[in-house]
Amino acid sequence: MPSYALLTKESANRVYADAAPDLLAAELSAVAEHFSFEVANVGVSSLGGVPYVLFDGDELTNTDQFIASNLSGTRALFAKEGDTLRPLDLQPLEWFDDDLISIQRYSGKTNEQFTHLLLNLTIAASTAARDRAARGDQVTLLDPVAGRGSSMNRGLMYGFDVAGVERNDKDVDQYRNFITTYLKDHRVKHKAETERFRKGELSGSSAFDVDIDRGRQSLRMACGDTAKAKQLMSGQNFDVVVGDLPYGVQHVATGKNVRRSPVELVQDSARAWHSVTAKGGAIGLAWNLLTMSRDDLTVALQSAGFTIVEHPRSFEHVVDRAITRDILVATRS
Repeated sequence: MPSYALLTKESANRVYADAAPDLLAAELSAVAEHFSFEVANVGVSSLGGVPYVLFDGDELTNTDQFIASNLSGTRALFAKEGDTLRPLDLQPLEWFDDDLISIQRYSGKTNEQFTHLLLNLTIAASTAARDRAARGDQVTLLDPVAGRGSSMNRGLMYGFDVAGVERNDKDVDQYRNFITTYLKDHRVKHKAETERFRKGELSGSSAFDVDIDRGRQSLRMACGDTAKAKQLMSGQNFDVVVGDLPYGVQHVATGKNVRRSPVELVQDSARAWHSVTAKGGAIGLAWNLLTMSRDDLTVALQSAGFTIVEHPRSFEHVVDRAITRDILVATRS
């Protein structure tokens, strides 16, 4: 039986670097059903003092190699032949230079590999995304708690049409400035327009749209309440919905003086998120276990109509003393 080894990417974050091999093993186990063979004996082992993720199976097809190449933690892929590691070509899916992911630096930015992991797990659960890709159509992604757009950028790297909702107008302005400057500096043709809502329930909200390379991709970022995601997205449904929920105790809601906990945020917004998830689509959420239990998040998503996806391994890991992070994925039938 052929054996393979995955070398994990380096990470500037020491804590995440320590967790990376186990997270990569968990990610591989979660997407294993999409390989052409039964992936067996997934585990972390030290080779020459360096941790690798090992697995057994059959000869890799192009699709298998593509999947392994685009796992969030893959730095290199090897065929393991006894004590010898034979390097295999990687096939990363990259529609832009990787500085689209790495160039942004700001306090509170989610680790880039973790954002990639969250998106991969959600894509793997979304039959809508796979069906759309098989037809040659653009996969669509929404981040309902978009911050400064890190999940949206990862979606752009995959060639998706992307959208986000963010309440903080400063974050929205920062992302608009970043993405338009990035496209200009990289000589990517684009057209940006701003929309302001002055009447009705969206009064005071706004959005900006970017047409990238004459319709190759589209981007929309709305500044408003995520509980009104359907209206802010003009009724559009999305194949993949991903969000890194606020790690703190409080999160701005519908006004400057109105705040709600992460639990309240999900309870208030889960039905809206369900309404913008396409049939066969999936939602993936990351959150801080110290501010919300898995049971609370599960109940909120199930009450909204989602079906929880069970993974063979845990994605729980410690970020710091105040944050223990985990991932939950659910689908819409």
